[in-house]
Amino acid sequence: MEKARAFNSDPSHPILQTAADAYGKVYGTRALFTKDGGSIPIMESFARVLEAPVVLMGFGLDDENLHAPDEHFNLENFDKGLLTIVEFLKTV
Repeated sequence: MEKARAFNSDPSHPILQTAADAYGKVYGTRALFTKDGGSIPIMESFARVLEAPVVLMGFGLDDENLHAPDEHFNLENFDKGLLTIVEFLKTV
């Protein structure tokens, strides 16, 4: 059995606020910070070893059925996701 340390980001950190602003510019509304579970074990290691915040930006929606047999990703979210990342990178 593999194990990973728990990981949590502080949503008030300026870099995460910059990411939320990028969503706002592209989608017309800022990102919401949720406390969702996940399993990307390297994120905790990045934050701890690099002593830097980790930013994860998602673009899938609930109706896209993540990890289900009929999983899909709307092309509009793909395009807007790229634009959001560009906005984020322009400001950091």
